[in-house]
Amino acid sequence: MSQAKEEDKVELKALVLADSFDELFQPLSLNKPRCLLPLCNVPMIEYTLEVLALSGVVETIILCKAHADKLVQYIKQSQWTRGHMQMKVVVRTVRQATTIGDALRAADEFSATISDFILCTGIVMSNINLSRLVAAHRANKKRDPNHIMTMLLQEATGSHRRHDLCDESVYFIEPGTSRLLALNSHPSVAHVRSTVIQSTVLTEHAEIEVRADLTDTNISICSPDVLALFTENFDYHIMRRDFIHGILESDILSKTIYAHVLEGTSAGYAASVTDTAAYDAISRDMIGRWTYPLCPDNNPSTGAEYSYHRGAVYKASSVRLDRQSRVEHHVILGANTHVANFSCISDSVLGQQCLIGEQSTVRGSYLFAGVKVGQNVAIEQSILGERVTVLDNVTIGRGCLIGDDVTIGPNITIPPFTRIAPNAAAEHDVGSGSAEADAQEQFDAQAVGAKGIGYVWADSTAENAGFDSDYDDEDNMELQLQRLHTIGSTVADANHAESDHDYDSHDEETNAHGLEDIKLTPQEEFERELHLTIKRACDEDLSPSKSALEIKSLRMSYNKEQDDMRAGVMQEVLRTIDIGSMAESAKRVMYKWAPVIEEYISDGRDQLDLMGILERYCALEDEIDDALRSRLFVRLVYLVYQLDIVEDVAIVAWFNRAEKKPAGEVHPELLRALQPVVDGLNESDDESEEESESD
Repeated sequence: MSQAKEEDKVELKALVLADSFDELFQPLSLNKPRCLLPLCNVPMIEYTLEVLALSGVVETIILCKAHADKLVQYIKQSQWTRGHMQMKVVVRTVRQATTIGDALRAADEFSATISDFILCTGIVMSNINLSRLVAAHRANKKRDPNHIMTMLLQEATGSHRRHDLCDESVYFIEPGTSRLLALNSHPSVAHVRSTVIQSTVLTEHAEIEVRADLTDTNISICSPDVLALFTENFDYHIMRRDFIHGILESDILSKTIYAHVLEGTSAGYAASVTDTAAYDAISRDMIGRWTYPLCPDNNPSTGAEYSYHRGAVYKASSVRLDRQSRVEHHVILGANTHVANFSCISDSVLGQQCLIGEQSTVRGSYLFAGVKVGQNVAIEQSILGERVTVLDNVTIGRGCLIGDDVTIGPNITIPPFTRIAPNAAAEHDVGSGSAEADAQEQFDAQAVGAKGIGYVWADSTAENAGFDSDYDDEDNMELQLQRLHTIGSTVADANHAESDHDYDSHDEETNAHGLEDIKLTPQEEFERELHLTIKRACDEDLSPSKSALEIKSLRMSYNKEQDDMRAGVMQEVLRTIDIGSMAESAKRVMYKWAPVIEEYISDGRDQLDLMGILERYCALEDEIDDALRSRLFVRLVYLVYQLDIVEDVAIVAWFNRAEKKPAGEVHPELLRALQPVVDGLNESDDESEEESESD
C-alpha cells in the first residue's frame, strides 16, 4: 500500500497551543490560562475543541504551561471526558517552554504525532469542517513531496474589524497551486511603503498573486516534518517570523508551504483571539450570527441556554430586567443577571450573576461573571474580570482591562487604556504567563478610588513571543502596538501614544505637484463607502436583501453602532430621491429601501430618531428648493407611517417634543405643515377609544 493511502487511513490528531507567551490579555489572565477566559460566556477552549471534534479529530493534545493545573482540572470536569465523546483530549504540560518554538520542540520529544496533524491555538473560532483543509493538504503532498504546511487564511480588507491593526502582511501566492511563495510582514505603525522579496520569486514564476487583504487564522495543517524542523533549529521561536519566513527564504531546506484562503463570508468563518481587539471583533461577529451555527443560542458548552430576541439580544431565562431598564441591541445577558431601572446596555456581554445599578450605562464592553456595578456608572469598550466591583459615580474609559476581584470607586474616572490588577505585577512569575517581574507598577489608592482595591499598571511594551508577532521594534513602536492590540483602539490611538517623532519620509508623502496625500478620517471613509454602496445598489438595481447584506458587511467593517447606521443609511437613501418628480420618486425610493431601513429600527426611541433625521434632511439639504421642503417632509412622514416603519404614536410624540424645543432647533415651516397630519392621527385615536368604550 502506498504511503499516501496509508496516511489517509491514519487517525487525525491535533496539537493545540494553549499559551501565547505574550501579555496582551493581562491582567485578565493572571489567574487562569487565556483559553479558559469566556468568549460570549463560554470558555474559549470550547470553540477550539468543538471545531476539532466536528472535523473528525480523534485525539487532541493541548500543550500548556501557564496554570496548566487549572486547564487539566477543567478538562476533567468537562464534556470531553465523557464516554460518548469520540475525541480524546489530553493536556501536556511544557514547564520549560518560553516560546511557541519551545512548546513544539517538547511535542516532538514525546512523539505527539507521526502523521499529518492540525496545529492551532486554544483560542480559535471557526464554523468550517477542517477535514476539507486536511484533504487539500494531502492532495498537495501527492503533487509536491516537499510540502510540509497548509495555512488557513481568511479574507479581511483593511477596513474590516477583524483585520489586524498591528500587522501589515503581504502574501505572495502562486495562482492555480496556492503555493505560498513569500510573506512580508511589518508593524502597521512603521509606515512602511514598500515590500521586499527574493528576486527568484519573480524570475521563477510567470504569475504571482499579491494579497494584502488576508489575516492568519492561526490554524494550519502540518506534516511531522514541522516538529522535526523546530527541533533541528533552536532559533525558531515564533511561528511566522521565524519558522514560516525561514522556510520560504531558505535555499537549503527546499520545503514548501501552501495557503488555503477563505474567500468571502460564504466560504466559512475562522479567526483567532490574538488580543483584546480581536476578542471584541469576534464577539461581535458571534452575536451578529456571522459564525453560525456557533451562536450564543447554540453554544458548544453545557452552560446556560439563551433565547434570541429582536435586535440580536440573547437572554438566559433567569435574567431580571427592571421595568425602566433598557437593553438595546447586540447584547448577551448571562444567567441570574439583573439590570436596574434607568440603566442601558448595548453591544455588550454580561456574564452570569452580574448586577447593574440604576442610571448606569454599559456600551461595547464585556463583564465576566459576578461583576457588580453601582449607580450612575458609565463603562465604555472595556473588559472587566470576574467579581469586579464598580462603586457609584465611576466612569471607565474605553480600552480598560480590569482584573479579577478589583474594586473601583466611588466618584472617580478611569482614563482610557488603563490596566488594573488585584496585585502588583512584580509579584507574579514571568514564565507562567503573568506580568513582567521588572515592570514599574505601583499601588495608588487615588487612581482606583477612595475605597478602591487594585494596582494600576503602567503601559508596558508588548512581548513579541506570540503565535503571530512578526517583528522586533523599539520601545516607542511597541507602545503604539500595545495600544492597537487593545479593545476600543484605533490607528489614531497609536499615533497619540507615539512620542514626538518626525519621520524622514515626509518628502515621500508629497506627490509630484507638491501636495500631501489627502487622508480621510475613519468616519469620512465610512461615509464615502456607504455612499458608494447605496449608489451601486441603485445603479445595479440590487434586491433589498442583497443591499441589506452589503450594508451590514460595511457596518461590521467599520464597527458602527445602530444609531450611526440609521442616520447614515437614511441620509444616503433620501439623497436618491429625484426632487423634480418628488411625489413619485419619494414613494418609489421608500418602498424599495423600507426593508433595509427597518433593520435599524428596534423600538420607539429609534422611531423618534428617524423622525428627527427626516426633519433635518428636509430642513438642511441644499438640493431641495425652499418651496418644496414642507411638502417633501409631509410626504416622507406619510410614507414611513404607511410602510409601518414609524407608528402614529411616535409621530405625535416627536411633534409634541419638537414644539417645545427652543427656536432654531426645528424648522417651524415643517412643523406647521405636519400639524394637520398630527391632528388627524389624534382624531383617529379618539374615535378608536370611543368605539372601544361603546363596545
